[in-house]
Amino acid sequence: MDASTIRKDRMKYSKNKLSSGFALLSILFNVFYFVSIYKSDVGNFYYSILIGASVIYNLLFMLFTFLCSEGVKKYSLGYSIILVVIGVLQIGRIFYLPAKAHSTVITVGGVDKVIMEDGQYARVIFFLLVSAAFALMGGVIGIIKNRTLTAYTKSSATN
Repeated sequence: MDASTIRKDRMKYSKNKLSSGFALLSILFNVFYFVSIYKSDVGNFYYSILIGASVIYNLLFMLFTFLCSEGVKKYSLGYSIILVVIGVLQIGRIFYLPAKAHSTVITVGGVDKVIMEDGQYARVIFFLLVSAAFALMGGVIGIIKNRTLTAYTKSSATN
């Protein structure tokens, strides 16, 4: 047996820790994102249905991403695909709440203030992009490893 065959055979008995680790890192950077968003309190902007929906989305994001991190350990194609979708959704989030907060100006005590200053805006975009990148990497690696293991299992079953 060559090294490639041994590595593929070992996949049947080991977990996909790399994809799982990337999913967990995606959760970590999402936590950095929502801590940065929710710690600022400018006027009444953050007391709206938008923030309530954002909190619920963050909870669902963490729940499903953790579930996917466990699923991809077993080389599940379905969980890997869901992880890719989660990564794409993280990129889409940039264009809603952060963009809206960055472009909204309110008057507090007679002074016009931007809800989200440039520095915070850059930070939250960075956190979302890194979170998305880790989710996408975890999902793509999971898909590749699933296909490799499936092909190897089929070929070894016919031999």
